[in-house]
Amino acid sequence: MIRAREVLGPGSALSRELDGYEDRPGQLAMAEAVEDALAGDRPLFVEAGTGTGKTLAYLVPAILSGKKVVVSTATRALQEQIFSKDLPLVRSILAPHGVEVRAALMKGLANYVCRRRLAELLSSPEAARVGTDRDLGRIVDWVKETESGDRAELASVAEDAAAWREVQSSSDTRIGAGCSFYDECFVTRMRREAEDASLIVVNHHLFFADLALRRGRSGEYASALPPYDAVIFDEAHQVEEIATDFFGVRVSSSRVESLVRDAKRAFVGAHLMTILGTGPGKALLDGVTSASMRFFKAVGARGTGGPESRRILSDRDLDGDVRGAHADLDANLDGLWAYALENDRHEAIGVIARRSRDLRSDLRDVLAGSSANDLGEVSAHVAWLDVRDRSVALGASPVELGPTLRESLFDRVPGVICTSATLATGAEGAGSFHFARARLGAPPQTAELVVPSPFDIPARAALYLPRDLPEPSDPAFEAAATERILELVGVTGGGAFLLCTSTRAMKAFHKRLAGRITQPLMVQGEAPKHLLLSRFRASGHAVLVATMSFWEGVDVPGHALRLVILDKIPFAVPTEPVVAARCAQIEREGGNPFAEYTVPVAAITLKQGFGRLLRSKKDAGIVALLDKRAVTKGYGKKLLAALPPATRVHAMDEVRSFWSRIESETVRDA
Repeated sequence: MIRAREVLGPGSALSRELDGYEDRPGQLAMAEAVEDALAGDRPLFVEAGTGTGKTLAYLVPAILSGKKVVVSTATRALQEQIFSKDLPLVRSILAPHGVEVRAALMKGLANYVCRRRLAELLSSPEAARVGTDRDLGRIVDWVKETESGDRAELASVAEDAAAWREVQSSSDTRIGAGCSFYDECFVTRMRREAEDASLIVVNHHLFFADLALRRGRSGEYASALPPYDAVIFDEAHQVEEIATDFFGVRVSSSRVESLVRDAKRAFVGAHLMTILGTGPGKALLDGVTSASMRFFKAVGARGTGGPESRRILSDRDLDGDVRGAHADLDANLDGLWAYALENDRHEAIGVIARRSRDLRSDLRDVLAGSSANDLGEVSAHVAWLDVRDRSVALGASPVELGPTLRESLFDRVPGVICTSATLATGAEGAGSFHFARARLGAPPQTAELVVPSPFDIPARAALYLPRDLPEPSDPAFEAAATERILELVGVTGGGAFLLCTSTRAMKAFHKRLAGRITQPLMVQGEAPKHLLLSRFRASGHAVLVATMSFWEGVDVPGHALRLVILDKIPFAVPTEPVVAARCAQIEREGGNPFAEYTVPVAAITLKQGFGRLLRSKKDAGIVALLDKRAVTKGYGKKLLAALPPATRVHAMDEVRSFWSRIESETVRDA
């Protein structure tokens, strides 16, 4: 049997194939730990510092294991990187050993066009839109030519295009083997390729959508992935947040609107409604629409709006107007369900019946959860309300995910491997996985490994921790922090990320810096993320002001990014419903929610922000945390202990001295 060491170690095919190959003991240690975990069907947690080469460290043993392995990562971009960049390299280094790599890429259903939904749209009264809706016309033309049905091929149609939402596939709309388009379905084709593969690359959203479906209501549509023997979670620090969404429920005004649109098309296709919109189904759909508008208007009036608009939904929010509107909506959905069930000879009508039933059930679950919130009862879920400018949503999210994941994942799948650059809390190289294991429900027999970064972090990075700025709660903080940001940017000549913990702070700092900074100034939202990053890299001296979406998953190696400024410690918003419910539960159990939940979550997020700086051995720069609480409060020691061992500095003179040395070394080595 071929071992990972033969493939990745000195004298291996990798050493001959990879330009600039260097022996990586950390990579080998991780690969052998993954190899042992897969062979022994044991769970494993691995924190692998930047530069470890963790992707190869899990791909190689996964393929050599002879098992069917799912690799799940955080984003589609990382999926594409693994499938299009890393796997071809693995193929080339395994080829001399006679090992075949059979891999498949599976994206979430919403990435694929649904032929049935498109056909229903083109048979509906809205078919005339093909001539006027440019996006829809492009989709229709593209479907005639595409082999994959993957919207990634449709660069000319914006990601948020309304036309795409009307024809995309989803677990709600999928019929399965009973669909007349099943054999030519793009999702069916994707799944068949995955069934034939030994390694499947997915993202966390698809993985947990599949896991939630397997636990939920039965039916042919109740799974997305084929059976597998093991799963490897890359970027595993995001698992709890993403899985929380999929093991909860969400009901929104847009969900009802989508149901009504699809029902109209299905009724026309089944000859239950004329193309002009007359017939018995019309009154039912009009009733659902008007009842939905009344309900969401009533419940939306209880919201606050704004960027941080999600709050706990309590029984006090459900006054007579809301309860009356809910009763009306429930009755209309019941009527739609009964009518669809009575006329489900057409496959699409059966989908409408199922969606109507599920919508009623989900809404009842959410409103039932609000009573527990109001009474302060212990509940497995927390109900919440989210009011935005153009939409209203209600939901119920699990408070504790650990027991669910233990039952649905760790007890069911023989091998579960979780890895990330930020998974442990505590000092790097000796970090503890206690927090991550408890949150994810990992069993006692879980193995652990921390692989420190191979980079010379003390020599290449400085962590600036000022003591002289006001605390973030002080009204003087913003002005003082702006002056310090200008000083820091002046030291490095730009090449800076200013990462903020809120949209409000991002906008405020951008406004204060505008006109005072000589380098190109960019702000998140003024262009798509990939374009902003492209411009930032090309400039070499830009300053980008952004929020949490740039704290992780953003890779800017080289001199273009040499300064990362964090406005404050990234504590979770305490009023966010899930955060509040989890803290309340810890307190009920006699624990300290700040120490046991808030601080560890902030430590992992802070480590992610730091991780933007050094992406290769040649990189160097400064991370500045402008929150003095990191050095004045007792919990600051725990936060800082989790960070890589950068040189700690507290004064601007020390910052200048460090950067002067880096510049001198760069000139000398050039």
